[in-house]
Amino acid sequence: MIDFELIVPDGWVQIPTTPETARLRRRIIEEVLRHHLPDTLPRDKAGPWRRMLRKELTEATDEATRQGARSVLLPLREFRGVKLPGSMLVTVVDSGDESEDSERLLASILGDAGADGSYREIGGVPAVRVASVVESGRVGRVQPSWRVSYYVSHPDAPGVWGLLTFTVLTDGDVDAEPVQAVVLLFDMIVTTLRWADRPDVPTEDEVLLQLGDLAVAAGADVKNA
Repeated sequence: MIDFELIVPDGWVQIPTTPETARLRRRIIEEVLRHHLPDTLPRDKAGPWRRMLRKELTEATDEATRQGARSVLLPLREFRGVKLPGSMLVTVVDSGDESEDSERLLASILGDAGADGSYREIGGVPAVRVASVVESGRVGRVQPSWRVSYYVSHPDAPGVWGLLTFTVLTDGDVDAEPVQAVVLLFDMIVTTLRWADRPDVPTEDEVLLQLGDLAVAAGADVKNA
């Protein structure tokens, strides 16, 4: 099965969103809740936050499943005391057209994007990056968001594409330095993409290991505070 691999930074979790992983997703979401809002917190204070976070994570992963994404990449650890406000959908698209000209299709995407698009090479293969500011009403926010999509062609399989779309929320200033820093971080993750012959949907053990590493790191942060 054609897929690709990404190098995921420490403090991030990759949640599988393929249809057969619904049960695993629910377990992972509960593990994330326990990490961020442990049972030791007062129930009256933590309860509303726990319900809100469960709702947000469930809606995000359900939407990813509906869009055919393989997984959702989320930053869970704070960076310099700031929660990174973003997520990435990871998808492999197979058009089934082996005669498809990837360079021509990328040129078409680039032409439609205008000033929002740029030509890239990811792992030595052609790609296009499209970035735009979008309204955030769909996720219940007034402030706009950055939406960045990468279209990465497969070097040996015409009609097969990697589609990575990440969204970064803002407080209204889309050009603020912290916002651009988060966008740059997502861009750097995309540059690690390498095509592979095995599915890159993380297994249950791999995801739980990521969460375990987060818990250890969080304990160390508390100890060193």
